[in-house]
Amino acid sequence: MGTRTMRGGLRAAGTLLAALALTAPVQTAAARAASAPVPEGAAARCTPSVQVLEKLPRAEDPHPSPWVRRTEVTALAPGPSRLAVGMSGYAPAYWVGTKVFAVPLPAGSNGAGRVLGVNRHGLMVGELIITGEGSRAFSYRAGAPAVTLLPGGNTAVGVNDRGVIVGGFRDETRLRTVAVRWSGDGRVRRELPAPAGSTFSHMAAVNNAGQIAGNAYVPHEGFNYGRGALWPAGPAAAPALLATGGVPTDVYTVLALDESGRTVGRHRSGGDGREHGVVWRTPDGPPADAPLASGSVGSSFEDVSPVTGVAVGVADFSYPYPGYPDLPGSMAEYWTGSGPMRVLPGIGGAENYSTAYAVSDDDRVGGAAQDALGAVHPVIWTCASRQAYVLPGDPGPRPDPLRAPAAGPAGDGGD
Repeated sequence: MGTRTMRGGLRAAGTLLAALALTAPVQTAAARAASAPVPEGAAARCTPSVQVLEKLPRAEDPHPSPWVRRTEVTALAPGPSRLAVGMSGYAPAYWVGTKVFAVPLPAGSNGAGRVLGVNRHGLMVGELIITGEGSRAFSYRAGAPAVTLLPGGNTAVGVNDRGVIVGGFRDETRLRTVAVRWSGDGRVRRELPAPAGSTFSHMAAVNNAGQIAGNAYVPHEGFNYGRGALWPAGPAAAPALLATGGVPTDVYTVLALDESGRTVGRHRSGGDGREHGVVWRTPDGPPADAPLASGSVGSSFEDVSPVTGVAVGVADFSYPYPGYPDLPGSMAEYWTGSGPMRVLPGIGGAENYSTAYAVSDDDRVGGAAQDALGAVHPVIWTCASRQAYVLPGDPGPRPDPLRAPAAGPAGDGGD
């Protein structure tokens, strides 16, 4: 759908690099193809590649990180347009093929922003920074001379094919964040109530049925814990919290929603703090943690395809510090809903830094990847299912920083 949001707030588009269409680095492509099922339809007829997209002439990422984000594809338009949207050098941008276009910024903008969603008709939504005003939600159509600032919104994270936009804003008068739904390309605005017993946190997505997914806080013993939330399509129907695994100190975050009401995101254990990509297959069903990629210490699902149910995201290898030379900080991950977690090849070596934030029904995955010289590029994996592969087994024992170190030999001192 291209209607999910990112971790936290704004963290972090003229042509700098000629677009490249790179055949996927093949860590023995034959072995990879043998272990990956060939999909039916359009995906089976596509050519596997990693398309490196143009970037706007702006500063490079000084320290590539999946959580401090400046350049990436964040959403893919469904249908024949094959439009991709995101940010380049911390500025809102979109791509037609591999060619980059800057979203025109309004007066007062400091140049920072991102496109977070796009629908079949090319309507984009996102957020940008206005000096003195902070973050402002906007909508934009490819080729238009200006963006439209959405009334009463700090961010817009998703848009469906009927032009319904969802997002939120911080109301300092009420000292809380408020969920917002716009319709008619932003002309009509309506606030959405939080589920009973919770306060709204942030919005995630809207599908073509009109269901809206987001997040809320639920209090427990003096602390607030994140929970997924779903607003039914009918305006009179009350929103509800998504189910948890029953541990009140676990934190759940919803990041994307498909056409059937399936939601995906991440689940952080209140025990050891480890994160797993998580899936709610039905709006009223239990959450299911996905397996971790071999050797990884965490996972987050950032998007789900509208109909085919493929979840993509980030496999995190970066908790052990200073890290291990044989693995990058993160790798783009790809999961069909069963079997082991698979990862996608990088562009500076099969296992160089990469991240995935968008997936389409035609088997494209969008995100970012680091080249052999350390520069980060927006990328699209085509025919992704035929490139995704299972990492070999864990290369050896590694310290777990989320657990206390083992006690030393007797007589080392201490009580």
